[in-house]
Amino acid sequence: MSLRHALGLWLVLMAALFSGGALVMPQAASAAEAPAASQPATPDAATLLFEAPQLANTNAGQTLTYKYSRKVADPELGASFEDRVVLMIAASASSSGDARDVRVDFFTPERHHAAGPFEGVTTNPMLLLFLENHLGDLAGRLKGNPRYFKTAIRTALRDAATVTAADLTVGGQTVKGWRVTVTPFKGDPNAVRMRGLDTLAYTFEVSPDVPGQIVRMDIKADAPGGTLWEESIAYDPTSH
Repeated sequence: MSLRHALGLWLVLMAALFSGGALVMPQAASAAEAPAASQPATPDAATLLFEAPQLANTNAGQTLTYKYSRKVADPELGASFEDRVVLMIAASASSSGDARDVRVDFFTPERHHAAGPFEGVTTNPMLLLFLENHLGDLAGRLKGNPRYFKTAIRTALRDAATVTAADLTVGGQTVKGWRVTVTPFKGDPNAVRMRGLDTLAYTFEVSPDVPGQIVRMDIKADAPGGTLWEESIAYDPTSH
C-alpha cells in the first residue's frame, strides 16, 4: 500500500473515531472549576491535532520545511539518519477559506516517499504523514500488524492523552502553544514482543503562531541502557 493510500485510510479512521463531538478529556474542568476568562480553555487532543484549521495561517506559494531525525540504539531496528520533508502550499478551489492544496516532497531522493498531493485540506498533513511513516517502520521492524499499532495510538489519543499549555521554541523564539503527550503501549499485553518499544512516548507540539501550526513531534523509547528509539520532526522557519 502506498503512503498516500495509507494516509487516506488513517484520515477516515480518525474522522470516525473522533466524530460526534462527545470526546472530553478526563482532566477537563467542571463548571465550578472553569478557567479564568484570561486563560484559554484546554482543547481535547482530537480537536487540537485532527480538527483545527491548521493551514488557515498559510498562504499560497508558501513552503513549509520540516527537519526529520531518526536515532536508534539497536542496528536491527534500522539505521539512524536525518532528512527533511517539504510542504508546498497552494490556493484551493474549495469553498472553505481555510482550505489549501498541498504538494509534498517527502525526504531527499535516496529515501524519497510518494505522498500527496492533497486538495482542499484544512489540517496540516505533516502530522499524519509523519505517523504513517513511523507506523510502517515500526511494524516492519517488529514484524507486526500496522493496524495493531495504529489502533493503540488512536485509542490512547482518545482516552489517555494529556494536553497542557506550553512555551514552545521555534527558530530560537518562544511561542505560546499546546503540548500533547501519550504512551499508547504502556501495559500492552504484547509488550514482550516489542523489544523494549512498549515504552514509546509520543509528544505533539502545536501553536497557532506557527505556519501550519505543527511545531514539533517526538517519538521516544527509553531503555535501561539509554534511549532505544528517538524519532522527531520539527518545523524549520529558516528554510524556504
